[in-house]
Order: sequence, then C-alpha cells, then structure tokens
Amino acid sequence: MQKGIATDFKPAETSSPLVRKLGALCLLSEEEIDFLEGLQNNTLKVDRGLDFIEEGGDLRTTFIVIEGWAARYCLLSDGRRQILSYALPGDILGLHVNFRATATYSASALTPLKLAAVDPRRIIEISQKFPIIASGLSWCTAREYAILGDQAIRLGRLSARQRLAHLFLELWHRLNLLKSNNDNWLEIPMTQRDLADTLGMSLVHTNRSLKSLRDVDLISVTKNQVRLNDIKALIELSEFNAEHLREFRV
Repeated sequence: MQKGIATDFKPAETSSPLVRKLGALCLLSEEEIDFLEGLQNNTLKVDRGLDFIEEGGDLRTTFIVIEGWAARYCLLSDGRRQILSYALPGDILGLHVNFRATATYSASALTPLKLAAVDPRRIIEISQKFPIIASGLSWCTAREYAILGDQAIRLGRLSARQRLAHLFLELWHRLNLLKSNNDNWLEIPMTQRDLADTLGMSLVHTNRSLKSLRDVDLISVTKNQVRLNDIKALIELSEFNAEHLREFRV
C-alpha cells in the first residue's frame, strides 16, 4: 500500500460485531478497523438477568455489546416494566455519555453478556481522528431514533398481531446487517413476558397473538427461535418499513 493512500477493507467474518456493523454502514480503512478492535480490549461479563445500567444513576462508561442481547427498559412506580428496545451485538449503550452522565433508562442482560467498557474520552477521540467512523456512529444514532420511532408506532397504532410481526421484522433486519441470521430463522432469547413488556400487552394477549400468527402459517416458533415463513406477508400485515435499517455508504 502506497504511503498516504488509504485503502478500504471489507471486515472479515471474524471481526467484532461492531466492526462488521460499521463496515456495512461505511467503508473502513485498515487503520480504522484496528482502532475499533482496540477500542474493545477492556471487556467484562454480565450474567443473565443482571442490570449493568440503572435509570437515574451515574453513567460514566460507554458499553459496546460483543456477545449476547441486552434490554433497555424503564420501571413505573407500580413495578410495571416497559422495554424500550433491544441492544444486539455491535450496538452501543451510552454513546453520548459525554453530554449526559445520568442514565435515562436501565439496561439488563437478556442473555449472558460480553461487553466492552470504553472510556467516553475515546469516543471524542473518534470525532477528532476518524471522521468516517464518526459518520458511521452518527448513522447508528439515527437508526436508534428510527427504532424508537417504530416502537412508538407499534405501541400507539398497531394491533397485537401487527406489533409482534413488526418487532420480529425489525430484529430480523438488524441481525441481517451482521449476517447473523440463519435463512428466515430469528434467534429470540426473550420470554413471552419480555415480549409483553415490549409491546404493551398482557401475557395472555401475547400468547394468543403468537398463536394467531402461527395458525395462519406466518411464523413458526420453537423454544428459542421464530421462523418468518412469509416475510412479504408479514411486511404487508404490519406495514413495516425497513429503509432506515438498510446498509448505508458514505
């Protein structure tokens, strides 16, 4: 490689989920890939069910999900839980901790988690030294807002069956960006209680709605997986729009 000339690389399948995710959003150089991998050297493990961010508490660390799923949620005074969104491998929690050091949500390990704990000053370093990575992180932020917007639509305007179909499609598209899907199968570590707390439904209503989607062969369900049998029909049913989840290039 000639000095002074940047060469873009396609991240290897063995790259971290963050590198594969950003590599699908923007072209990365070898130097940028090395920086992102080095950013994740300080790791910790969180057991399933444990919180690692507490709403209203100090948030002084940026977390990158390396393995596993996490749930962002808020608790009401009567103990009811509203799951806001799910953090998948390659997702970042506390990206903007430099601007707000108090957590506005709690985050718990939906599965055993492997996280990278990042000093927020390293995020500022990205803006100063790596503008392409910074643009990719800005796009990630825009996607997060779009995902929360979809959650508002689900809770406010969709029927129970539509909510389930819409959520499954969102998760399927997000995992597809990482090439983590097995055909139309979707790994779901959530319980029906988790789904109910995500979609604002009772446990009984969630169970009945899942059964109704199975009865018309739109989905198949095993213990930890859902198969989307007819993605086109699920999109039509739920009015799902995947445009803001598609790959992006700068």
